[in-house]
Amino acid sequence: MSTALRRQTQTQMTEINRYHSRPLDVHRWSNHPEATKLREAVWKDYFKDAFPPIEGKGNKAKSEPKKQFKVLLLDLYVAWLDDPELSIGIGMSNSAYKANTRYNALFISAKIMDIINHAFLMGLIDKKIGSQQSAKVTRIRASAKLAAIFDKMELTLFDLTQEQPINEVIILSRNDYINDKKKRIQVDYEDTDFEPIVEMRQQVQEYNTLLWRTFIDIPTREEPVIEQPYWDKKAGEMKIRRVKLSQDNKFVRRVFYRADWSLGGRFHGGWWQSIKEDWRKQIYINDEATIEQDYSGLHINLLYGLQGLEPQRDPYTIDNLLGFTEAEQRKIVKGLALMGINAQSPKKAFSAFRQDQKTGSIEKSLKDKQLQVLLDAFKEKHPAIADSICKDKGVELMNVDGRITNKVINHFTKKQIPVLTIHDSYITQHKYSGELRRVMNEAVTEELNGFEINIDQEGIGIDQVQELRNMDRANAVDYSYEAIPSYERTEGYKGRQKRHKQWLLKVNT
Repeated sequence: MSTALRRQTQTQMTEINRYHSRPLDVHRWSNHPEATKLREAVWKDYFKDAFPPIEGKGNKAKSEPKKQFKVLLLDLYVAWLDDPELSIGIGMSNSAYKANTRYNALFISAKIMDIINHAFLMGLIDKKIGSQQSAKVTRIRASAKLAAIFDKMELTLFDLTQEQPINEVIILSRNDYINDKKKRIQVDYEDTDFEPIVEMRQQVQEYNTLLWRTFIDIPTREEPVIEQPYWDKKAGEMKIRRVKLSQDNKFVRRVFYRADWSLGGRFHGGWWQSIKEDWRKQIYINDEATIEQDYSGLHINLLYGLQGLEPQRDPYTIDNLLGFTEAEQRKIVKGLALMGINAQSPKKAFSAFRQDQKTGSIEKSLKDKQLQVLLDAFKEKHPAIADSICKDKGVELMNVDGRITNKVINHFTKKQIPVLTIHDSYITQHKYSGELRRVMNEAVTEELNGFEINIDQEGIGIDQVQELRNMDRANAVDYSYEAIPSYERTEGYKGRQKRHKQWLLKVNT
């Protein structure tokens, strides 16, 4: 958000909207002199007397109150930079904090609740209290009083990110039910629990370092944010989700599921995973247009390849059965098949399929019997993999596609070429599109003992144009560089690019 717009919003503050919030980042840290100066000034004026230093020679807490306060203050500042009305969700019970875990590198403890309550008493934060019964955590944000202090600072998001973040990048997770609501929680582990952990962590850290130094943005956006409508089932209405295209929204983790190192292992994070395909087409990397390529029917074809069978070129086309157009039915079958791979039963697959459809659409109104007809036809077309449908195979296949993605990422990271991943698709600068296709093919054939999976691509990269010209010199003029995507750059984008260049120059000196 621009400075002028932020100041205008400050003067028109409304009541905290608990749905316009994000969780507290317990790893928010910076050793920038301005960050330390901000912490010292606020601590001295409002907290020093209430939290005296611990006396004696005994061991101090791994995270003293002043250190925890800096985490809170900097995260409030980052939220304020994004949007003065954006609030932070924070647990206000002892059970919300586990200091001795790899997922809490700064050892944030329940002591932070005292700091929050004191900040509210001093008028530094606005607060909306949550409750355990409703499973809604407390929301806080910078008050007008604290915002006035923030407004004098010259800290930027670049100053509040680190080349080597302290966050854990290898996550072991499982689903748990808290107050009858399913929630994914992080499971602690030892590096010796799974042999490749140390190597995987090093690879993801190197990848994050490359992303940290890379300018990734959308040139058509005046403000670095995309607002996407979504249907809120609880509220029963359409709402808007804001996705920040910012330096602090590029961090990537590798996540394993169900507390099992053989399940999952996909790469999660990066704002490009949260936007729709039409926006992804417009992504520029280091101010160059990009190309996205994806594996066609990846999980269906992995099921074939893992059995030593030739993958299918288009697995979703079946005879017309319900009166839809060929394109409409293919889209339905694709969605249904993907749900079937991940579901434990046909009934759960049908429910998940309808839940994924737009409200009011014909697809959402399809009954179980109709969907069963399509699912049976799909299984009849693919007898070799029929026994894997609705048998909860998805998390196993995600382990395979996680390894494939890891190979793609490592190839380009070693060459200091940024590649963005969306599970089974990859985005590179257009000049590397041919190399990306080759690496994607190599990664799959290595996993499937020589079998390839078809790769879909919209548009063409500059290296592919040149390759076609070299192969067909007689008709070289037919292969035009004009096919490479290009978008007009807004003034806001140009300003962000300039600031990134200036920051990177400072980092490298």
